[in-house]
Amino acid sequence: MKSTVRLAAVGAVLALSALSAAATAKAPGLMYHRTFYSDETLTTQVGFYRDRCVNGNVTASPVNGTTSPYYTLEAIGSCPGGYW
Repeated sequence: MKSTVRLAAVGAVLALSALSAAATAKAPGLMYHRTFYSDETLTTQVGFYRDRCVNGNVTASPVNGTTSPYYTLEAIGSCPGGYW
């Protein structure tokens, strides 16, 4: 009898732990390749960077060149998930 109660209690704890983990899991984030341009014509590229997936979080890699308010975005993958 005691072992049956113990098994039921352990099962309940494991089930609640699984539900809790599922509730806190976050949706994948999109990763982008961002290309920066000198002006609104988007003809002269001045820099770029690619997002990376680090421990399940989207993070930007270091910028190659310079940034500017004029840029294009290209979706390259999801995190976690991988590159397309």
